[in-house]
Amino acid sequence: MGKDDGNATKKGEMDPGLLRAALAGLLEEESASAAPAATALVAILRGRGADMEPPRTLVLRRRGAHSEKRGGEKRGGEKGAGDPAERRALVYSLTKTILAAAVLRLAARGIVALDGPAERWLPELSGRPVAVTVAQLLMHRAGLPDYGGRADYHAAVAAGGEPWSGDEFLARCGVANGKDGPPVGSFAYSNIGYLLVGRLLERAGGLPLAEMLAREVFAPLGLSGAALLRDRSELDGLFFGPSPAFGGVPVAKAYHPGWVSHGVAAMTVSDACRFVHGLTEDYLPTALLWRMRDALPVSGPMTGRPWVQPSYGLGLMMELNPGPGPYWGHTGGGPGVTPVAYHAPGPVPVSVAVFLDGEDGNLAEWMAVEVLHRLRNGR
Repeated sequence: MGKDDGNATKKGEMDPGLLRAALAGLLEEESASAAPAATALVAILRGRGADMEPPRTLVLRRRGAHSEKRGGEKRGGEKGAGDPAERRALVYSLTKTILAAAVLRLAARGIVALDGPAERWLPELSGRPVAVTVAQLLMHRAGLPDYGGRADYHAAVAAGGEPWSGDEFLARCGVANGKDGPPVGSFAYSNIGYLLVGRLLERAGGLPLAEMLAREVFAPLGLSGAALLRDRSELDGLFFGPSPAFGGVPVAKAYHPGWVSHGVAAMTVSDACRFVHGLTEDYLPTALLWRMRDALPVSGPMTGRPWVQPSYGLGLMMELNPGPGPYWGHTGGGPGVTPVAYHAPGPVPVSVAVFLDGEDGNLAEWMAVEVLHRLRNGR
């Protein structure tokens, strides 16, 4: 569920080499001190490997519209690194939640019908045997295939060439004929489905996707550092670790953001945290927020990940078990960085975002979820 790169490891079996740096952002709605959470995060990481250096962290506390920096830590002896929370990273599949939020903004204005046929905006689906709704697209239940497990995709990414066009992604995955897809209504994680969501946004909103996301998501939520990236040159200066896909070549030199078929946003860790924290009644009508969180269970193994009752709503990964949850947000994963951002409701709502400079989604999720628990429990 919800990871571009699925390296499965068990809790406690984390490779310290993946942790040359980590960035974490924490938001609290009320006045309880956030400083212990930063200490907790360092303790969590040290507990997973004796040789780990403490990560760089940023802690924010929100009182109304005010955000206060509570602490920034640079690793020993680092000079001139600047504020780590202001360094942007690709957020990979967290972009799906951004896309879903933009669709819901159009639904709030009556432009898009969540339960209407997606084919109205997407003639690419007209040849398929079973009609699907916009909501099914957002929930990965539209019977669409994916390219995440395709050898030709991974080989093409590793070769460092130009990405396939959107139409080539669709053709290679056989979207038009519907022969290779899972049953409509069953959960099947599909980047292809969100490629089509991006096209829907452009057609329904009448603007290029980058402008749609700026108008419907980034500007309303005050995400000043966020943007949809389209060109290799835009990766310069972003937060990356090394990637096995490219050997010793820096990710920013070898990768092209177009290999994320639905588009990929870049933002700071503090903006990622503000994003999941900002999905409130001030941003969307209450009925649509509830609809976004009306998740259905996800089948399949979740080995090594902190999910008890994993579910998926409209662009949201959700934990519905009342013990560890509820919480919601999204995990991403791709070359050189693993971003996660999650929100837990309650009397003191809290949100956590972690950018990990490696490709270990299990570790990044454990970091975020354990800090969420400590914040929510006042520890």
